Amino acid sequence: MSTTNVYVGLGSNQGDREGHLVAALEALSRIDAVAVLRCSSLFDSAPVGPPQPRYLNAVVELECGLPPSRLLTILQRIEQDLGRRREGVRWGPRPIDLDILLWDDEVVAEPNLQVPHLELHKRRFALEPLVELAPDLKHPVLGATVRELLTGLAPQDVRRLSANVWPEASPLVNES
Repeated sequence: MSTTNVYVGLGSNQGDREGHLVAALEALSRIDAVAVLRCSSLFDSAPVGPPQPRYLNAVVELECGLPPSRLLTILQRIEQDLGRRREGVRWGPRPIDLDILLWDDEVVAEPNLQVPHLELHKRRFALEPLVELAPDLKHPVLGATVRELLTGLAPQDVRRLSANVWPEASPLVNES
């Protein structure tokens, strides 16, 4: 079975934000045909969308032997298991949000899934942790590295936080 490196963004802005991210990470580590390779640091960010609490964000790198649509179904089930309800306001508050950001250098265009994530290049809260893990990874549509995308982005309210229980990024990770 062939595997692909997949980058998944995690976010939470309800309840125990770090606890929700850790619970999602633990659920990701239990998926057959998926291995968690690395985790970024945690980042606190202003929300996108209606007024709501701040988000805690991170990115994890997975080695994945599943097709994209299958991984999406599993991610949505993890969200549901951790208390996410989809009947709320678009971009509203949520205990957990799991987004496939990049699927190696592939473009996925399916009815329910677009990869690279359509908003990735606009969102510092996703790019900052992604740059920690893979600064030279190229966006397969835009052709720029994630570091270049981050450098070209206007300032946004995002800051790195120290973790309490979240596994910190590798000390070998390049600082941006």
